Amino acid sequence: MDEQHAATQEWRQIARGPRVLYHVLTWPGKDDWTEEEFYDVGRMDWEDFRSQWVHYAGDLHGTCLEIGCGAGRLTRQLSREFDRVVALDVSNDMIERARAAAGDNAEFHQVEGTHVPLPDASVDAVFSVHVLQHLDDFGDVSTYVAGAVRALRPGGTMMLHIALGRLEQGLFGRHGKLRIEWRLWRSRRRLSRGREHFAVRYRLYDLEAVQQMLEALPLERIELRMFPVRSNGYQHTFWLATRSSEND
Repeated sequence: MDEQHAATQEWRQIARGPRVLYHVLTWPGKDDWTEEEFYDVGRMDWEDFRSQWVHYAGDLHGTCLEIGCGAGRLTRQLSREFDRVVALDVSNDMIERARAAAGDNAEFHQVEGTHVPLPDASVDAVFSVHVLQHLDDFGDVSTYVAGAVRALRPGGTMMLHIALGRLEQGLFGRHGKLRIEWRLWRSRRRLSRGREHFAVRYRLYDLEAVQQMLEALPLERIELRMFPVRSNGYQHTFWLATRSSEND
């Protein structure tokens, strides 16, 4: 099984297992969520995300592409903000949860891996949070972001959460990386046997590599913003950028 397919299958199995909302939004000391709690945290986090995006882009409007909607924690908020939302996810079970949570102006597409099944220049905005760090390598991130930029209209803006750091090599060295991979393999094996997992892929990416990836695309006004959310104080690193005009 190739790595991209492994990540896709992992989340499809998680969506069919126990404590789905907990595994979508895992907090220390929190054993599970009620739906009311889960979506209320989405509302609060969106207020923090939105304030940064509006400061960068001005009014948010038109059609928004959401990469990795999961159970719809943010899809609900996006559907209240934008005229139309097009949400992607690898899991149909997650999509059904998101569909029930979002407004009637949201449409959903189950995707394979990092494919963006939208026409060129068909959306006004792109948003993603707590998704790209779960892909298996930086090549997958680059492919997904390039597909999203292709679908973005000139002048449209994107706000992408891409976690930064050097987790495997920088903090734990080669042996630490092997331990991480071994733990992930055992967790995915549990999932394949219908049992609850205990680990998921979590990547931190190199700042310069992310910046170079974005600068190689038809984007301008590239900004990195780091700020905490009020819900739990966690720092989030978001990249904001604008699709260049076709004549640039």
